[in-house]
Amino acid sequence: MKDARPLKGRRRRVERPLPGRARPSASEKPRPAAALMRAPATRPPPPQALDPAGATGLDRATADRLRRGRLIPDARLDLHGLTLAEAERALSRFLERAQATGCRVVLVITGKGQRAQEGRPAGGRIRAEFPHWLNRPANRARIYGVRAAHARHGGGGAFYVMVRRSK
Repeated sequence: MKDARPLKGRRRRVERPLPGRARPSASEKPRPAAALMRAPATRPPPPQALDPAGATGLDRATADRLRRGRLIPDARLDLHGLTLAEAERALSRFLERAQATGCRVVLVITGKGQRAQEGRPAGGRIRAEFPHWLNRPANRARIYGVRAAHARHGGGGAFYVMVRRSK
């Protein structure tokens, strides 16, 4: 240890007494610096926004099993034919029930939307709004991850949603 030197750019931690306290006498054992520091009263950072395109919030093994279609959904919700307002309410109720019943993986089918024809753009409105609905505070508290579904479960028109355990 005699030849050990601190890394460049790193400063040594100096133990400083808390304000208003006398210095410890030589007979007292000094406390570690971590015990003297107070933890700042800060809130944890907000959860990362869920993005179905990037398998947000999932660990590698779970994301891999979902990508390969190896996880079977516990429940499914089909939003075809609903208006945007009806689909949003149905999704919130579905996630609430799924959490209450202990479902871990659920399948939400949004549909791909109509193909570009007759001057209309391609893509569905429900599918476009789906990530925004998941990131609403009430829904975000119930789920921890989302990923596009495997072809056997709907492919680009469906999503796996990972539901948190209820407290």
